Order: sequence, then structure tokens, then C-alpha cells
Amino acid sequence: MMRFWLVLVGSLGLAACSGLPWNAVAPKVSVADVGIKSLGLLEQQLDVGLRISNPNDFALTIEALEIELEVNQQPFARGVSHQATRVAAVASTVLRVDTFMQSKDLIRQFKLLSQGGLKTGVPYRLKGRFKTDKSSRWQSFDRSGVYGDDGPSAEGKSI
Repeated sequence: MMRFWLVLVGSLGLAACSGLPWNAVAPKVSVADVGIKSLGLLEQQLDVGLRISNPNDFALTIEALEIELEVNQQPFARGVSHQATRVAAVASTVLRVDTFMQSKDLIRQFKLLSQGGLKTGVPYRLKGRFKTDKSSRWQSFDRSGVYGDDGPSAEGKSI
């Protein structure tokens, strides 16, 4: 009987440590659009729209999110959001994130793009983490794609 209770308590402990409920699939995060909010001498502020897709049969609320956006395998922008965003079951929504980039990163991108980078599309990588109302732990994600390419859609994984 004691063995039964140890197994039960151990199983519940492991379930409590997981990032989402046992039957959940992590939401997919991808870049929907990028806009300029302000331009400065040393830093630029961008408005990044992230498409959050929830494949689960229950709603999720994204409580916090941190992102790093790379373009052409170089740092581009970083940002955080603490705006609670509800994503309905088997649906998607766009979450707006204020991001910042340094002028040196913008200049580097102009140099790379002037060498013909726009002809084949612009490769990007979006990585970061988010916290939902279903868990006290952060969930990581890492997604890559090519903007402006008519080929396959972006690939990625949640970790």
C-alpha cells in the first residue's frame, strides 16, 4: 500500500513540473508582420506582430512573452510583452510586441540586403519563451522561415 502512495505522489509531482497540462500541445509562434514605431540615432523601436496558434481543444492565455528576432542570421530585435492575450481553442490571434534594435544592427542589415538578399527572400529566426495561465513554467520556442519566399512555410518547434 505504501508503494502505491509513493507512485501516486511521484506521478503527481512530475505532472506538476511539466510546462502545460499532460494532454496539451504547445502553441506555435510565428512572425505575422513588422512595423516601425520610432527611429532614433542609437535605437529603433519596432512593432512586431506575432501569430499565436493554439492547436488545443481548450483556450490559453499568454501571460508573458520574451522574443529575439534574427534576420540573415544576425541579431535584429528583442522585446517583451506582459499583455495578457487569450487564444481560443483551435484558433490563432496576433499579439503585438514592442521590440528594440540598435542602429549597428540596422546598418548591418542594410549592408546584407544591398548584396542581393531581397531576391531570394529574407531568412529569419524567432526564438524566445512564453508563460501561459495553464502553467507556472515558461515554454521555449524556436521558429525559422524566409520572409518574401513563395516556398514552404516557416518551420519551428516548441521546446
